[in-house]
Amino acid sequence: MLFNSIPFLFFFALVYTLYWTFPNSFRKPFLLFAGLFFYGSFNLSFLIHFILIISFNYYCLIQVSKKKQYWLKIGVIANIINLGFFKYFYFFNRLLADLTGYPFFENVPQIIHIALPLSISFYSFQAIASLVDQAREDLPIPSYLDYSLFLAFFPVLIAGPIMRRHDFFPNLENFNADKEKIYKACYFLMSGLVKKVLVADPMSTTITPIFSNPTHYDGISLFLAGICYSIQVYCDFSGLTDMARSLAYFLGFEIPENFKGPFFSLTGRELWRRWHITLSFWLRDYIYFPLGGSRLGKARTYINLIIIMTVGGFWHGADYTFICWGFYWGCILALEKVIEDKLGWDLIPQTLLFKWIKAFLIFVLFSISGLMFRSNSARSMVELFQGIVLNSKDSLSISLNFTQAWILHGGGLLGGREFFSLLKIENLERVAYMGIALIIFHHIQYFPEKWATLKRFDPYLCIVCGVISIFLLATLSHEGGEFIYYKF
Repeated sequence: MLFNSIPFLFFFALVYTLYWTFPNSFRKPFLLFAGLFFYGSFNLSFLIHFILIISFNYYCLIQVSKKKQYWLKIGVIANIINLGFFKYFYFFNRLLADLTGYPFFENVPQIIHIALPLSISFYSFQAIASLVDQAREDLPIPSYLDYSLFLAFFPVLIAGPIMRRHDFFPNLENFNADKEKIYKACYFLMSGLVKKVLVADPMSTTITPIFSNPTHYDGISLFLAGICYSIQVYCDFSGLTDMARSLAYFLGFEIPENFKGPFFSLTGRELWRRWHITLSFWLRDYIYFPLGGSRLGKARTYINLIIIMTVGGFWHGADYTFICWGFYWGCILALEKVIEDKLGWDLIPQTLLFKWIKAFLIFVLFSISGLMFRSNSARSMVELFQGIVLNSKDSLSISLNFTQAWILHGGGLLGGREFFSLLKIENLERVAYMGIALIIFHHIQYFPEKWATLKRFDPYLCIVCGVISIFLLATLSHEGGEFIYYKF
């Protein structure tokens, strides 16, 4: 059941009605049942596996609370093995095939079929964080019911945010309805649906043909595809997060924010404090700090930055493209640190004009990385970047006469493709509209205090925005697809 689907609408309407009808003592077990039902609706065979994982991690948590520290290692290693087997089995098999060339590894995918359990990356990270926090801080042990609900809370079960125990358990102390939370829930639901249905899905139709056949498009179109994908992935993922936060607010829960105007960032470091915030801080607290952080010298700091970003890339997907994406950002963060440490330069401009220029530069760097992230394969990724370098000559030479174009083609500078056969990105006016929408969404996230002055109009503003949203969704919506982060 996708959040933007009719079946989920009926599911949540029933859950919401029964949830607030039941007395407080029945609400937690009912939410747990709803979470497990939601999980099982995607793949019933993995529901038992999920329940076993919850039970195993709870047992490890109890043992860690008794100062049996070896259970921390057992729990963390077991979660990594569980995640690695289901998510990375085929990747390592392909790696062995590429390194050895043995036909056996080429045939493994036809022999062994492994399905990826829903949300395995997210609940694995939550379980690991819970065990490590218990060892570090000696926290109170929740009941089995509370812990199970922590991992199976269906609004965040699909794609986060990645919650810590302090993000979730305080919510269980108060189940009373809150008018302010209901208003927030309505705004987040409208925001999420508009981002997903009216921005991300149409943008997907614009760029999918380009990524499917990158060799058929000119260099400027390939570059613009990275810009478009940045808009799509932001609106898709932040829209999903908005919907998750909305559902949580409707149920009386407040969960952490995952985005805060990331494309207004002035440095790469600031970008990753504002994009997928819960993952960035998870990587910092459970990988970067244990590796030594910035305490072991400058060279080690640079290496640690590259390591955590590469791990973050590999977490996103079992492919060379994601590793390249993470390594790319690790190098950028390390380079920023070198510039600050060695040259003493302040990377944050002081004037408004240069701030806008710097924010646009960071956005372009993100869009370049988006070409790696979105590529269907390593080969497709290489073709994309080759096309940007080689085929841009085609776009810039469009004003040349036929003889000049023939000379360029004869010299082999076009990579062996016919000059006039290269396609161009379509619906550029759509890209412009979506870019404006992106700036509006970012302003709301980046400057929430400027919008807080409208809170006194919530009873009227919520209704007006709701009517407008329904009208736009009814008249402009396309056939929706899955959320991008469902597969992670």
